[in-house]
Amino acid sequence: MNIYMIMALAIIVLALLMRGNLPQNKRYIVWACIIMFVVYGLRDAYSIGNDSSTSYLHQFQRMETTSWEELREGTDLNENLFWRFCVKLGYVILGGDYQLFIIVLSAFVMIVFGRFIFRYSVSPVQSFVYYWGLWFFTFNFSALKQSIAMSLLLLAFDAIMDRRILKYLILVVMAALFHFPAFIFIPAYWLVKLNPRRGFLVILAAAFGAVYLWRDAILNYMVQFYYEDYAFEGEDRFLTGKVIVMLLLVIGSYFLRRPSRDDRVYSASLQFVAIATVIQLFSVYNNVFERLADYYFQFAVIFVPFVFEGGRQEKLTFRGKRELLTAAPYVLGILCLYRFNDIVTRPTSMLLPFKFWFQP
Repeated sequence: MNIYMIMALAIIVLALLMRGNLPQNKRYIVWACIIMFVVYGLRDAYSIGNDSSTSYLHQFQRMETTSWEELREGTDLNENLFWRFCVKLGYVILGGDYQLFIIVLSAFVMIVFGRFIFRYSVSPVQSFVYYWGLWFFTFNFSALKQSIAMSLLLLAFDAIMDRRILKYLILVVMAALFHFPAFIFIPAYWLVKLNPRRGFLVILAAAFGAVYLWRDAILNYMVQFYYEDYAFEGEDRFLTGKVIVMLLLVIGSYFLRRPSRDDRVYSASLQFVAIATVIQLFSVYNNVFERLADYYFQFAVIFVPFVFEGGRQEKLTFRGKRELLTAAPYVLGILCLYRFNDIVTRPTSMLLPFKFWFQP
């Protein structure tokens, strides 16, 4: 058994001992995040993780000969301005120690994620399992600047719930200056104001139809904001396996637990997962669009527990609903653990053999 599965099982066992299925269980959430940080943050930064042990490492090392002036002159808005200055600042403050740089970034990501789970998850242990199974935990090992941007958008979710538009815009702009495509989250503040019950499925169907009919034109318009003089050619495929699963999740959840204006966190997370599903349609062209969808899809870690936990409290709409909502989290949990193990054992992930930074 690899260290990642040991970590996952330890957190699940801890949930049994500390009632990790209860919302706002601060003690359990803190310990779970510490366990994940030990694996994520204290890994050997020079050998574990795909991009983090190669391209990001080389970028960090180049800061020794890159002046602040050169950094400013060679950077514009779509070249991840904040990220470049973050790398340079980290190099200067940490004395060129890339391992410490990774530890600091990992601590930030885990603190923000733990806080998000504490504030919004109705079942922390379920959220952690989906965090592993939906690839977000292992993705952090490689996508450093995007993991920072995604963390800032988790903080921006507070501003959406508190209706603080200035704070929201500041956080989204900061996220985009770490990873420019995070600007795709800009409409989120206004989208959650829509009535989640009125015509939700009709709007979703219309979005799918529009993407199917005009996907080439939509895509080539959007891509010009990030890639100059680039065009995607037509793609015959439309639905991938992941899109189908996401679509079934959204539609099934809508009927299992109806959204409402009073249930703001659940309704917002449902809308975000629906938006992610539409963006995911473009992943047949390039997997970069899967990463774009993740800015919205990351909210699935609180959305799915809402369906199972809150759905039990609603009036039953069909026979066997209660049994389904009781059994489904266990089935999905097993599938997530299986997929998590598959992800970490892939040679391309560069996550095994595992090594801590202090090991020779």
